[in-house]
Amino acid sequence: MPASPVLYLFDSGTLGLDGVEVPVPFFLIRHPQGDVLVDGGNPLAVARDPHAHWGALANVFEVHMTEEQHCVAQLRRLGVGPDSVGHVVQTHLHIDHTGALGHFPNATIVVQARELAAARAAESPLASGYVREDYERPELRWQLAEGELDLFGDGTIRLLETPGHSAGHMSLLLELEQTGPVLLTADAADNRAQWEGREPPRALFSREQASRSLERLRELARQTNALLVLGHEPHDWSRLKRAPDCYT
Repeated sequence: MPASPVLYLFDSGTLGLDGVEVPVPFFLIRHPQGDVLVDGGNPLAVARDPHAHWGALANVFEVHMTEEQHCVAQLRRLGVGPDSVGHVVQTHLHIDHTGALGHFPNATIVVQARELAAARAAESPLASGYVREDYERPELRWQLAEGELDLFGDGTIRLLETPGHSAGHMSLLLELEQTGPVLLTADAADNRAQWEGREPPRALFSREQASRSLERLRELARQTNALLVLGHEPHDWSRLKRAPDCYT
């Protein structure tokens, strides 16, 4: 393990929506206390047959993903096997963030309690963005967060409550030794247009809460001068360092 946290950025291919192709990110944080995977991108099943796994959602989102772009395959190329991941942090449980679930046998899955409750109560994947097969797995070991969480108690991985896009959405504020603060917004801000206020945040749960969460993240970015990593912004993504390169 490194002496201080190291951040790797990956994507599990892209999704096409209304003629725009966007990255589907996931992240690995190599921390002195263990490897942490943040989300997992697209599930492996959609690389094989998106319509079988997503149903009607596959008619809305055009998947461009190979099996080699699944999170397990990409981590292996970095020398990280499934057994070494101790935590999987789920910013939320929508279809393009659940690719890690069921693939890391020693991992504790960290999610907001109200997010898991909302996912389990959802009826229509097309309306909710949740596919029950992703997270209703008896082998998963959950750590249900109630509010904000400093994952290792050292200030380097802070899980922030940013509801609105989903009921229990989280963003992350990281503190790296050389890079300094890094803000992973996840889907609290998909793109620059939302971040800059030219478009409203994409809210499947509450537009009012999504707007408050976005303003909170903007203020946090101003206060910390954090490196900003938005949820699905193709132009920013092409300029960021991606694995095997890393932020230290």
